[in-house]
Amino acid sequence: MNIYWCTTRHFQGDLCATTQVAIIRNFISAGYKITVLGPDLPNADFEWNHIPFKQSSIKGRKASSLGKKIQPYLKSNVNSDDILFIDWPLVGSLSSFAEKNNIRWVCIDRSPPADSNIYAQLQRRVWRKAWRLVHYSVKKNGPCIGGAVVSDPHRNLIVDNFSLEKKNLCVVHAGFDSVLFGRNQNKTLSKPIQMVYHGKMDRNRGILKLILLLDALLERGLSAKLNLIGSGDLDAHLLNLSAAHSGLEFHGPVAHEKIPEMLRMNAIGLLPMPKLPAWEIASPLKRSEYLASGLLVLGINHQGHQLPVVIEDSEWYQLFTQQTFVEDATNQIVKWNEKNNFSTLSNLARDYAESYLEWKVTTQSLIEWVESFSE
Repeated sequence: MNIYWCTTRHFQGDLCATTQVAIIRNFISAGYKITVLGPDLPNADFEWNHIPFKQSSIKGRKASSLGKKIQPYLKSNVNSDDILFIDWPLVGSLSSFAEKNNIRWVCIDRSPPADSNIYAQLQRRVWRKAWRLVHYSVKKNGPCIGGAVVSDPHRNLIVDNFSLEKKNLCVVHAGFDSVLFGRNQNKTLSKPIQMVYHGKMDRNRGILKLILLLDALLERGLSAKLNLIGSGDLDAHLLNLSAAHSGLEFHGPVAHEKIPEMLRMNAIGLLPMPKLPAWEIASPLKRSEYLASGLLVLGINHQGHQLPVVIEDSEWYQLFTQQTFVEDATNQIVKWNEKNNFSTLSNLARDYAESYLEWKVTTQSLIEWVESFSE
């Protein structure tokens, strides 16, 4: 079977493309031929057919312009035996081609609009339209087989708002590459205790609360360091803070291939994203990469941060309420330090990641789901 993935993802410098690459590679391993149609080419060699298309540089018109460029290619190359994966921003432009030509298609929703600005509000309109088009096609027994989402709460949101059945939605949790991300070799919580957050440095992600955690640890007499890796609208503020705070290091954006080594230099991974609708349906890539690296994890308690498979006695993964996060997280780190069992907990975190979060595990559900509609 040939799969054509129409995507808005940039493969050059976009950490979110990590998920897409993993899905593609596992489909190829399962015997599928993949062609990716998107705005640019990956930096390195790649195993699939990748065709770049130009798009508008004007914010708000990028996806629509890209869709118009992709349409002629689909008309010339895709037939009824193929299947289209369509990122949700492109569904409005490309689903009509699939519907008219009875070509099976899937809405890929790896990142619902998360920001709170005007542009995000416009994005949410496009997102809702995409899922309505999925609903219309499924209900009339059209060629759309449904959509791929990132978590159980995400699937429940789509079911509740767009009257789809769970069988038409496949959950693909964020995973990790076991070759890139190795076990943490530290035996104890080193001094200073190294903590890390990597991802976008935006105000709506609760990052400034982590600096309060750092200060609380220092006040308790613990030597600690906070490493922030990424870029966003807090860059200038974090640069100023790091210049005045010896325990805070703002690394800025870092190439994804360097992330595994940087994570292994830390002991605690942080999930500060607050209890907001965008984060409650998330499946953070950083969560999988923290655990794969053997980090102990502290975060805000909401659905988006819950482990995809809940197990008993996960002392290595602790979530606290938003209001008391700083105090509770400080107490937890003090407890870990006193118990001196970092090596044991680190290995348990890695064991969990290998069992439930390795890409071959998380993407298998999508392969099986697609095949169930091909029988």
